[in-house]
Amino acid sequence: MTKARIVINRAVLLEHGKFEARVKVYEIPKSLKFPQGYKVSCSLVERETGILRVLLDNHEPFGYHLHTKLPEDKSFRAGVDVKNHIEAIRLFFREARKVYNED
Repeated sequence: MTKARIVINRAVLLEHGKFEARVKVYEIPKSLKFPQGYKVSCSLVERETGILRVLLDNHEPFGYHLHTKLPEDKSFRAGVDVKNHIEAIRLFFREARKVYNED
């Protein structure tokens, strides 16, 4: 079995350091669970509290989806219509912007 290979592993501070956005993308063998061959995790964390505010990830049976009701409702998922991991990352940063513009 081929191992996962990390293709993106970045963290960036947003809103004058109040938030940290973390983006990880792994290239993995294509499968039913990951038909495009990428596992994606994008998270927005409040740095002072460590609270996760937004999470975008992908796995079956949901495909790419957002967890936007964090930390109150960890099980809430909103499906998103993206073609690949690049579009998913762009969408994540648009959602992150909504969170820190509310604060």
